[in-house]
Amino acid sequence: MDVPLPAEGDVPLPGGSGWAVVANAPPGDARGSASLAYDSAAPFTPVSVYAFEYPQGMVEGTAPATVYFPYRESGWRRAAVSLAGQRDGLASREVYVGFWWKPSTPFDLGPNGNKIAFLFNGGGDAGGQQFLILLPDGRLHVLPEYPGDFHWRDPNVTATVVQLGVWHRIEWHSNVATGDMEWWLDGVLQGRYHDVRNAHEFDMFQFSPTWGGNTGATKRETDHYWFGHVRVSVRE
Repeated sequence: MDVPLPAEGDVPLPGGSGWAVVANAPPGDARGSASLAYDSAAPFTPVSVYAFEYPQGMVEGTAPATVYFPYRESGWRRAAVSLAGQRDGLASREVYVGFWWKPSTPFDLGPNGNKIAFLFNGGGDAGGQQFLILLPDGRLHVLPEYPGDFHWRDPNVTATVVQLGVWHRIEWHSNVATGDMEWWLDGVLQGRYHDVRNAHEFDMFQFSPTWGGNTGATKRETDHYWFGHVRVSVRE
């Protein structure tokens, strides 16, 4: 996360990393934006980070921007850069993601919380997605949105309250073939389930940190998410 984020279009990030950004806007836009920023306290990474801004008055149900992997050219052809050889998307039913994340303090979570990241499966209506979210209870939860499975996975091992204003290491692993799905906060296992299945491979990871749901709430203050170093791994 050390290159500028283009402010418009659905475009790859400079440098050929395979990451891209979509639905961004210039800094200060009323609907939010994401931009390259600097934080000397960022762990494990250069001081450059990506800052997502949620301006006061922003209506819930949207993200300031979406930064995603992999970037695929028009027509959703082959991934521009692959993880291992030539892949069509992530092309695996097992994915591990680890990244650094910091929410601002204070943070208006509104009535529905603030999403953090998404894992997508291809397959149209038969596929789906799952997302990691910070809910108003101050804890991390996961919601799979798969056919026949729209059930919250709450922390069932350790329910840590997220400390605002500091950097956290998030890890998230899912194998939709075996059903194993688990997530950690700062090295502490939060939840582990064995029933999160889908017939389709993962094809995309997104930082699309959407605020709220669809109740029409508006931001009472200007808040931020920051993201640092990220790793996405798949198993053959």
